[in-house]
Amino acid sequence: MEARIWLTGFEPFGGHSENPSKLLVERILDTTQTFDVKEILPYGLESNQVEVTFCGQVLTVDEAGSRTSLEHLSDIDAVIHVGLNENAKKIRFEMCAINVLDFRIPDNSGRQVSESFVEQSGLALLHSTAHRPSITHAFSENNVVEISEDCGQFVCNETYYRTLNTIEKNGLQSRGRALPAIFVHIPPFEWVSEEEQLQILCELGARIVQKPVVNVVGGVLVNSNQQILACQRGTGQVMAGYWEFPGGKVDAGETQSEALKRELNEELELDLEIGHHLATIEHDYGAMIVSIAFFSCPFDEEKIISNVHDECRWISASEVNLLNWLPADIDFVEKLAGKGFETL
Repeated sequence: MEARIWLTGFEPFGGHSENPSKLLVERILDTTQTFDVKEILPYGLESNQVEVTFCGQVLTVDEAGSRTSLEHLSDIDAVIHVGLNENAKKIRFEMCAINVLDFRIPDNSGRQVSESFVEQSGLALLHSTAHRPSITHAFSENNVVEISEDCGQFVCNETYYRTLNTIEKNGLQSRGRALPAIFVHIPPFEWVSEEEQLQILCELGARIVQKPVVNVVGGVLVNSNQQILACQRGTGQVMAGYWEFPGGKVDAGETQSEALKRELNEELELDLEIGHHLATIEHDYGAMIVSIAFFSCPFDEEKIISNVHDECRWISASEVNLLNWLPADIDFVEKLAGKGFETL
């Protein structure tokens, strides 16, 4: 897999003779490097090897610098802004930017703004367009990384907000999803070494250019009347109201059969033996790819206790098209119906 990342750091500011973000970013700017990344369930990867080209520049610490990236957001696969947080002791992945400017010191142009907006008509808060759950999970065991909701109110936040606002307003995309952008606040090298920070920055880049692959299992429960069980996603769930097969994510350390057995117990209070593998399909939802492994699960009772779905219904092959199925399930269930459920 090949990708291009727009990467920025900042010049020294506020009396600092150097800026670690500048030193870090300059080491890989204008280079192309190949990285090996590991799958960390429940999120998979499109590719375990990524070739990344880093383009970008060191920004001035002023309004002009906060706007510099905006003309470079096309033909790239992700954005990573890096800045110094002199009070931090860990690397901070910033998950949002706020529409506030309130400087405690002047920027490098002498500007010192108080209680103002980054964009007068902008939203109060904008979230990172990188896939937060997979990034949070991938670095959850790293003791020098933390997830942050506070990017400050200085030029770092201003730069991040302008980037996210431009992505939002202009509908900028990469591979069918919002262009992934994230801000990384780094501590002085005395707390986390330059080499370790560089390694984490590169791994982050290799992950956010990819769409996370969510590994899921689904159970095709078949009763003695050759009907299958369809379940309607509950109110408050993502894609509520759509119909699906019971099942869910494969957790770390689980086999697919173990995951499905657990999910059927949690969702329907059933303790079933998992049958044979029917098919594995992948569906691209834009922000992520769902890989679903379907298994046949013979079932000779009709009593179902639904803990998470609004409704569970036994349906025949002729009734399949009466339900509004999840996009990921449509082709699979139609193929099943075409063969006839008695073949399961």
